[in-house]
Amino acid sequence: MAPDAAQPQDRPGRLRSLWRRVAARRGAAENDSSLRFGVRLFAAIALTLALICAIGYVLIDRQLEHRQIENYAAAQRADARGFEYEGAGAASRAEAIGEVDRLLRAIQRRPGTLKAVLIDQRHVIRAAGDNRLIGASDTDPRIEAALLEGRSYAGRENNAAKDRGNFEFVTPVNLAGERYAYEVSYAHSAYDAQLHDIRMVLALVGLIALIGGSGVFYLVGGRTLMRDHRLALARATRDGLTDLPNQRAFQDELPQAVASAARYQESVALAILDVDDFKFINDRHGHPHGDAVLRRVAEVLRESRPGDRSFRTGGDEFALLLAHTDAEGARTLARRLSRNLSDAGIEVSVGVSSLRPGEQADTLRDEADAALYESKRQGGNHATHFDDIREQVVVMSSDKKEAVRRLIDEERLSTVFQPIWDFEAETLLGVEALTRPDPEYGLSGPAEAFDIAEQLGRVHQLDVLCVRSALRAAPELAPGVLLFVNLAPQTLDLDAERNDWLGSAVEQAGLSRGRVVIEVTERFGGRTASVVKCLRRLRAQGFQTAIDDVGTGNSGLEMLRQIDAEFVKLDASIVLAAPTQPGARAVLMAMATFARQTGAFVIAEGIEDQDTLAFLRGIGVQDLQTDTVIQGGQGFELGRPEPAIGTVPALAPSPEGSGGVPPALTR
Repeated sequence: MAPDAAQPQDRPGRLRSLWRRVAARRGAAENDSSLRFGVRLFAAIALTLALICAIGYVLIDRQLEHRQIENYAAAQRADARGFEYEGAGAASRAEAIGEVDRLLRAIQRRPGTLKAVLIDQRHVIRAAGDNRLIGASDTDPRIEAALLEGRSYAGRENNAAKDRGNFEFVTPVNLAGERYAYEVSYAHSAYDAQLHDIRMVLALVGLIALIGGSGVFYLVGGRTLMRDHRLALARATRDGLTDLPNQRAFQDELPQAVASAARYQESVALAILDVDDFKFINDRHGHPHGDAVLRRVAEVLRESRPGDRSFRTGGDEFALLLAHTDAEGARTLARRLSRNLSDAGIEVSVGVSSLRPGEQADTLRDEADAALYESKRQGGNHATHFDDIREQVVVMSSDKKEAVRRLIDEERLSTVFQPIWDFEAETLLGVEALTRPDPEYGLSGPAEAFDIAEQLGRVHQLDVLCVRSALRAAPELAPGVLLFVNLAPQTLDLDAERNDWLGSAVEQAGLSRGRVVIEVTERFGGRTASVVKCLRRLRAQGFQTAIDDVGTGNSGLEMLRQIDAEFVKLDASIVLAAPTQPGARAVLMAMATFARQTGAFVIAEGIEDQDTLAFLRGIGVQDLQTDTVIQGGQGFELGRPEPAIGTVPALAPSPEGSGGVPPALTR
């Protein structure tokens, strides 16, 4: 059904409503970004001025303190010279000290003076501005230095018992042939008051500079700078060639559209378009012609429904967000768009995906990309909806990636065991370990888990976990029964040079290597050499090997030729089709006969009913005039996977005179 026929006449209004919400969010984001830029700009100016003021404050503080100390020290040195002058004119030492005492009382009356004393060689105060101090003892390293070495001190008070903010000055004085120490202390209150006034002036100047400077900056250049910033933001989301929203805008709007559709329970679809053979067009006709093609594509996209939102997301790739469009409507729109572009002389491949409940924006994009790839694979100039290929394609969403990572890290696996029967001996040959991920991870099964693990590069880790999970049931394995475990070709490829982990794991489980059969599928690409090398190493270590899924890949015969595998497992699809399809039957007999010639034990997979079992048991007599070539089998008819090896059902013997009629299961 066409999308414009599938909805009532208020669809344009609903489309505009959706995009108004998205546009409002985008506009708010741009305004917020512009406001943040202005705030950051003002903050930068303010911080610069604050830094200048802070540096100025520190420098002024230090300079003021230094000047204050210098002034106090100069006054003290002048006092000391005055003492010596008065002492030189005195008739006796006692008279000289009396003159100093008189001067000290005058000094004591100076503003901020805390103490003014004259100390003799015995550290006794001989004269003081405060008579109560005369006769007291005063000892200090600086006084000692003045008395013994004649050194002066000028600076802050260092006595922990006193206020260290005060100023202290000590200088030597020579009176009547004897050295004395002249000590004077000043309170820091006057200095602090002066410093406070300077701080206030500095803060006021900084505030005026900030306000005035900011105003001048805004009028002279800030206003233009902010306008240019807003313009740059707008241009940053537009494509310069087609004037369509670009990749950045698409990345912003796609999650918003998905979130809005989920919130209001509305449908939304995504179409990804790619111009076919665009590189050839550029190379043959030149870049100006290629640019013209891209602009024509943009014009066609603009002519779509009013509520749809088009983007140029790459060199020759475009995207179209289809609001209020279900899967069928998206298919119709994609076909119509493909026709319109063909009428404009442009061939494009289109991939479409529709949002499903609970789906994230990145998954929707990945599905559309997968559908686009399928359109390209079919030769281009074609539209594909992901729903049409959902069963054949694994889309690795961020949720699925995280699920597989957690699965490997948390090791939450369960293993079931399916019996494999020896038809001739009517005994249990072995069990195949089938490991399943915990359903809480949201994975469809082990195949999806391994597909995603391969893309994450963690197949080896997942294989190791599966094998160890299977080996935990080793103590339950009956004597003589084999344990079949699957290893991915990627794991064998990595283990071509080192595969000791498997032998160690089997030994730790208390199982001999000869009772473990390593299954590897014949359906893999260019890893044959390294996989064969690894399988040979495993066989040399005592393991048995099985080639799985034989009959469906392109390397089965080559694998059989290079590896003397003990077991060959015919693929279930060939087994199921063989009774009714001559071609499948020919493949089955050819592969089975070739395997028997190599000495391998042939196992048929996927035996689901008695008719298939009867066909397999009689194929040797009917077609090859020899013994039965299918020696063993597994499938639901012969036993379903069970969580415990001990629960495998027994196989009843064949009835006498049945002429090869298959045995039945004892349920």
